[in-house]
Amino acid sequence: MEQQPMFKKWWALGLSAIYLSTIHAQQADNAAERPLIIYKVQAGDTLSQLSARFFVDAANLEVIRSLNHLRHIDLLPSGKHLKIPREFVKQSPSQATIISISCTRMIRAGSPPKALSVGSVLAEGTIIDVPAECQVSMLLEDSSVIRLPSSAAVKFSVLRKNALESSPQVELELVRGRIELDVNKNRSRTTPFDVRTPLSVTGVRGTEFRVGYAPTEQVGQVEVVHGIVAATGISDSQSQPVSKGQGLPFNRSGKAMAIENLLDAPVFERAEATHATPPTHAIKLAPNPSAKHYVVLNTKSANLLGEQTSQTITTAEVLATNLSQDAVFYQFASVSPSGLIGPSRQYGFCSVTGDIKFGRCRARFDAPLADGALITFSLIKHALGTTQELVSTQKLQARNGRFVIEGLPAGHYTWNMSYLTSSPGNTNHESTLTKQSGYFDLIALKTNLP
Repeated sequence: MEQQPMFKKWWALGLSAIYLSTIHAQQADNAAERPLIIYKVQAGDTLSQLSARFFVDAANLEVIRSLNHLRHIDLLPSGKHLKIPREFVKQSPSQATIISISCTRMIRAGSPPKALSVGSVLAEGTIIDVPAECQVSMLLEDSSVIRLPSSAAVKFSVLRKNALESSPQVELELVRGRIELDVNKNRSRTTPFDVRTPLSVTGVRGTEFRVGYAPTEQVGQVEVVHGIVAATGISDSQSQPVSKGQGLPFNRSGKAMAIENLLDAPVFERAEATHATPPTHAIKLAPNPSAKHYVVLNTKSANLLGEQTSQTITTAEVLATNLSQDAVFYQFASVSPSGLIGPSRQYGFCSVTGDIKFGRCRARFDAPLADGALITFSLIKHALGTTQELVSTQKLQARNGRFVIEGLPAGHYTWNMSYLTSSPGNTNHESTLTKQSGYFDLIALKTNLP
């Protein structure tokens, strides 16, 4: 590298092409250290054609040739995985679409600030600040989902895409609170998706994870639900891989602490009718002895969209009032002494008259962007090692952004849903595939109406 100024001098004097080759080799070496895009060569592709369609004017085809050890820029073997410096490829804006918002107050974002609602579109540079007791969910163009719980604030530092990749490049800055992400598992491993806090950087490729940062305490957390992430504290020399079921806390100096196994969620034990008015059931859970406390999310939607309430409890018990055939859903998770939140467990509670073995309940699903679209939906009941598909359709339709499945007996369920839609703010008229999946244990309780 010390000789590079001399090479530049020789280049200026127009000397032998051997020096030019040396310069290109050094540029290729530097390019190999830059973020890369991997493109699979199609039959008939040439670098000249790719350059005309996809590359910026400053792209150096000789650097790409050298980086990929090609004999000639127009001799591309079909099927070869071509390494292209990300900075050489043209980019365009991407967007995030609000798919769920639960708040009694107006939330504004953007420049100039505009009131957010389902279907609102957020662009690169947008900061969204979620008030206390509110929740917001967003959908990216590759069907990845971002959820912001109460009191979270995040900035979309990078939100852009290019014609060579199906997923957008994403960089989020978590200013405060927590962020939950379900990243599309089909994203290329070379397409960046990073979450930054003042204490850490977390890079992810196709996984479900959470990041937290508390400015007052100046501590942070990374928790992995599925897959694996690479997390680095600002005081660390290298990243640490954090796998499914693990969490990594960061101290106030930005140094990663020891990786921990996440605590299991508390398990439903029983429900007891109380003498309270209105009619109330006390939901008793088997406590996790290692938990400092528990977090609880409550909603009427089986897929956890729409209006929600959240709370922190120190004892493994919640009160459910006015239960009916329409199931109410609770998500429980244990919190460790270091502040790591473990994987959640989800229950739906409903009340029936007569023998609860024969009682039937209803489960609501929210699909706020699906009005007018056909929904592919399946619902499977699991019992004693067997499965029964109760619902399987590609023609389900939502009304007012929701639909209801009726006649469900108590039991363990898994579900999948997908639909194509174009949000009201989508200016490029492209359809986005929304995909969701999940599970719940439906618990039927005997009504205690007087």
